[in-house]
Amino acid sequence: MSIYQSFVVILSVFVLTVYVLAQGLLSPEPPENLEIARGVEAALKGDVADAEQFFAEALVKKPGSRPGGIDAAMAFADPAFGQHHFGRLRFWLEKTTDDYPSDPEAFLLLGDIAFSEGRLLETKMLAEHAAKLVEKFDADADRQKTLRIYAENLLAGVCEQKKNWTEARKRLATLCELDPTSGEHPYRLGIVLYRLGLKDDAIKSLTIAASKNADVPSPLIVLAQLAEAEGKTDDAVKLVAESLEKDGENLRVLVAAADLKLRWNRLPKVRELVEKAHKIDPTAAAPRMTLGIIDLYDGKFEDAEEKFEAIVAVLPEDVSALIGLSLALCEQPDVSQLRRAYAYAKANADRNPESVDAQVTLAWVYVKANYPAEAEKILTQLFNVGDLNSTGAYYLAVVYVQQNRKDEAILFLKNALATKGNFPKRVAAETLLKSLTEP
Repeated sequence: MSIYQSFVVILSVFVLTVYVLAQGLLSPEPPENLEIARGVEAALKGDVADAEQFFAEALVKKPGSRPGGIDAAMAFADPAFGQHHFGRLRFWLEKTTDDYPSDPEAFLLLGDIAFSEGRLLETKMLAEHAAKLVEKFDADADRQKTLRIYAENLLAGVCEQKKNWTEARKRLATLCELDPTSGEHPYRLGIVLYRLGLKDDAIKSLTIAASKNADVPSPLIVLAQLAEAEGKTDDAVKLVAESLEKDGENLRVLVAAADLKLRWNRLPKVRELVEKAHKIDPTAAAPRMTLGIIDLYDGKFEDAEEKFEAIVAVLPEDVSALIGLSLALCEQPDVSQLRRAYAYAKANADRNPESVDAQVTLAWVYVKANYPAEAEKILTQLFNVGDLNSTGAYYLAVVYVQQNRKDEAILFLKNALATKGNFPKRVAAETLLKSLTEP
């Protein structure tokens, strides 16, 4: 993952399952409820009848509590069982909707699954049905409130995905009232208000979010990131300048502003901002990370190595730091450094198969180690599924040049350079393209 990606605002809805976990909906019943534990054990053994009996006894013991079938479903969600047990998870959720049709939670969890798989109509129908059940559910006031928040969260998520900003605004405003301690709801509301063109209201909402969650950056920086993501660079530049003027001593503002300016290829200003951030907090990883990236741009690979190693010493599995360290090492002439680069890049790619940047970095290490076939395999796989980024396109072009496949190399270089935003190999890509196309 690039530095920009680590700071850019996630424009889609937060993963709802994480929210549910935080609310305790997916956590197991307390150990003292032995009927639930015995029912789950029976379910895991495939004994549905015994499980049903234990779960029924649990509700007699504690009316209004969650039906035990949900605990059985969550037991099958354990990664130890593997993906092939997803059918059993769904079986227990659907069975719970049949056995306890007045309880909303199983409907909400099925809606959450549908949402995660992009089935928005199904999500909306399940969440709306659950919301009606929630209003009638009065056996446990705390649980009722939690379920109401969950239903609103799902419905707001559907509105956001469909870009129905007016309805999303209403849903998120309701969530802010229902769950006033959360920083997530005002954060999402701020983004929606920005989409509606209500900048001042967006700033107010994002300010509230920042007061409740230290991970939320400056409201103006959030708006700048949104503007940049929409291709409104001029607006983003103005918002960054405004943010620096108002809060130029804030480390998070400095780092986020530097990250945006890195995309705009304003390297001297980037270094100035992150060096200032580094002085504010010499232990912070983010300024050091950006300084390392600038060193990669400038070809100062030993300096970059030092900065990334310092981060890895503290955060040994940080994806971005390991990518930076691998790149810094593989560009050095010492063969032992290339071996280290391979070790880091391979472990990082294996541990993070979903990270395009980690896979692309491994491919480049293969190129530097003179294993172009291995590099091509990785990069073409990414291209075939639409995940090849600008850096990867340049790497693949280098492989094609080595294989005397000039036309394909030119195509991928043009694609890489057509992408808006900066990347470390942009100058190298421009130079290579010029050498291939000019007499």
